[in-house]
Amino acid sequence: MPYKIDVLENSELIKPCNSYCRNCNISVELRVKDILVLCSEKQTVSINRNDVKLPHRSFRVLCALLRWADTPVSIDFLNAYGWPDKAVVRNNLPVTISEIRTLLSQTNIEILNIRRFGYQLNTAADIQDNMMVANV
Repeated sequence: MPYKIDVLENSELIKPCNSYCRNCNISVELRVKDILVLCSEKQTVSINRNDVKLPHRSFRVLCALLRWADTPVSIDFLNAYGWPDKAVVRNNLPVTISEIRTLLSQTNIEILNIRRFGYQLNTAADIQDNMMVANV
């Protein structure tokens, strides 16, 4: 399966977000049923209806993976999305992905490693149809 270099939406290349989450112009709630809920406006994450503390960079990376769930997302895109204002050390993204995986271990949602390309948030088949993006 050929992988996209970055993320395409409606045939347009998506540029990583470079604004702070509290100033997010998307103002959406990203949700997989009640299993995982991310609110960019309030900068909150809920897993199995429990609020979870997540470092800012992890929040941004999870936001990107959730926005493009079940789609391979490149390492370069995630680095630019997670660290728009800083130079990225090679180990930053893998450590952040590990933090997110630890939080998601309570669910049936997983992050797949796409070798030499990036990562993909993989929602389980039984909840995939319930992925919603709703305006807050």
